[in-house]
Amino acid sequence: MTRTVRLKVEPMTAESFSPYGEVWDAREHPADHRQSFQVAYDPEGKPTGSVMWQPYQTLTFTKLERHFHATHVFIPLSGSLAAVAVALGTDENDPNSIPDPDDVRAFLIDGTKGFCYKRATWHSLDRYILNPPGTTFITFNNSPNPTQTVDYMDGYSLTHTDLSTDTNPTRLEMKDATGVTFEIAL
Repeated sequence: MTRTVRLKVEPMTAESFSPYGEVWDAREHPADHRQSFQVAYDPEGKPTGSVMWQPYQTLTFTKLERHFHATHVFIPLSGSLAAVAVALGTDENDPNSIPDPDDVRAFLIDGTKGFCYKRATWHSLDRYILNPPGTTFITFNNSPNPTQTVDYMDGYSLTHTDLSTDTNPTRLEMKDATGVTFEIAL
């Protein structure tokens, strides 16, 4: 049996996103002086940065991932509104510990602020662009990047010691995670 979990896009505020990570924005806007605010970027290993183009595609997906040793950052530079799906982190020592599909939420990326996931926060592999043509992001991560990905449609998990270089990830069949598609809904 298959089912679609519709994720209504919510505003991304410091409060609403706090269980999953941190919104990167100036918390105050003084008219008479410059002010800096610390952010929660805490890579383990070598920090990496890149510029990413995400084109408009579908608003459906079947996979979530989590990074075990990184706070993963996204800062929109230009382009369309987008959404990202997230779920609370689960037991990092148990690869069977994955989010219930009904606990996944979607947040609006409105182009005015960045965000940083907490370590091991489950999230969609992509940001979902809400109208063409796409969005450009700056992203910060780390190397190596130990990562677990779960495919909720086909019912398996892959755990990579390093997402970029591990060509033989550990595969685990997930009997309780099959037949699910997620759909971003406005």
